[in-house]
Amino acid sequence: MSAIVIVPYRPDRGHRDELWSFLRDRYWEQSGYDVVLGEHLDGPFNRSKALNQAADRAWQYAIIADSDTWVPAANLHRALLTAKISQRLTAAFDSVVEISQLCTRDIVAGRLSLEDSFATDCVRRRDMETQSSMLVVPRTLWDKVGGFDENFEGWGGEDSAFWKACTLHAGQPHRVAGNAYHLWHPPANGKRTGPEYAKNLALWRRYESAQTIKDLPCTPSESSPTSHE
Repeated sequence: MSAIVIVPYRPDRGHRDELWSFLRDRYWEQSGYDVVLGEHLDGPFNRSKALNQAADRAWQYAIIADSDTWVPAANLHRALLTAKISQRLTAAFDSVVEISQLCTRDIVAGRLSLEDSFATDCVRRRDMETQSSMLVVPRTLWDKVGGFDENFEGWGGEDSAFWKACTLHAGQPHRVAGNAYHLWHPPANGKRTGPEYAKNLALWRRYESAQTIKDLPCTPSESSPTSHE
């Protein structure tokens, strides 16, 4: 099956660039998948625009991958098969392991491999805290939803909105049992403050209250969908 990896990203000339370079070289280049970087460089980072831009090409399935996260290859393969059979959004994990700062340093330096055990800060398991990281979406569902809602700017909300839209269009997303592993980095500035966050939170609440497709704030015609086959 035709699958690509799309990674939303903004260079920081620092720690996040180092993490992405490491995972690109040590994980994705060994995977055999075509990796497409989606960048948004102007103003507050718009993750939705970055993803939609990266998706503007032909594919049957897209792996939506964060630039600082990986899952075991077998889990990703199972997620792809699940998405192919169900035609639903599928997470390649059911928990996210937050790797410690010291352990992240050892991994990037090559003192630990991706298959080792890691010191962790916490493990995220709640549904609302695990709706990004490593997702597989069929092309048909992506086009029905219209990609990610570009009205989200700055930090927060777009992943949960996409998850909710996919749920209403195709049914409850699936999850593959296992961990996603998130490398440590400094928290984003202004993550839960500022006008962008308040706007995103208000928009997400509209998604949260939606009971049918017609209730969704953004329809495919209003977002930036792609329709290549």
